[in-house]
Amino acid sequence: MVQIAVINESTAIADREVQDMLPAFEQQWNKDLAPIWGLEQAAFAFVPKSQHPAGGTWWVVFLDDSDQAQALAYHDLTNEGLPISKIFVKTILADKASVSVGATHEICEMAVDPWLNSAYQDQQGVFWAGEVCDPVEDDIYGYKIGEVLVTDFATPNWFGHQYAHGAMDFKNHCRTAFEVLSGGYAQYFDPQQGWVQVTGSKALQSARAQAPKGSRRNRRARGWKKWERSHARV
Repeated sequence: MVQIAVINESTAIADREVQDMLPAFEQQWNKDLAPIWGLEQAAFAFVPKSQHPAGGTWWVVFLDDSDQAQALAYHDLTNEGLPISKIFVKTILADKASVSVGATHEICEMAVDPWLNSAYQDQQGVFWAGEVCDPVEDDIYGYKIGEVLVTDFATPNWFGHQYAHGAMDFKNHCRTAFEVLSGGYAQYFDPQQGWVQVTGSKALQSARAQAPKGSRRNRRARGWKKWERSHARV
């Protein structure tokens, strides 16, 4: 079982508010995400500021202000080489977005793509980045677990898997593979340009733009040798 330490280093959200989200984190991972993506079960535990997370745990850390331009949250690796999700509470609130959606967005993507290197090939041979929440990331597509609003996420069908038929995303908002909903985005790999971002209603009809430098969506294009791992205690 994946053990995930949840840490609150933010001054903009109380420990109790973070702790109240944990049952929703656990339910979404174990009951919604894991059966669809074939994941190991996970357990979430809140770690007070006075304690250090146990070795071998994955981390979810709530912080104040973003350390990457234009990023509300992102997932990365600790200096132990294990996955970490960073959620920038003040930055999210300034953007008038949901903190719990931002947190579950990163948790879901960390679950499906823990090492930040997955991609899925479409029928034309184009590789799409394995970021399962980006195409449906807007708060309006989220859903509630108890009183906690959590993110929607793409299923393998969104990536054009022909062996499976059914919903393209968990809440069935998308109608076709590679559809990007309003407020969302996706990335495909172009041999000449590198990772290219698409936005809008449908990926194949959207205006194409390079991912903003420094943003979470741009981190994939930086290459492993350029990545700087997060410190053991943020």
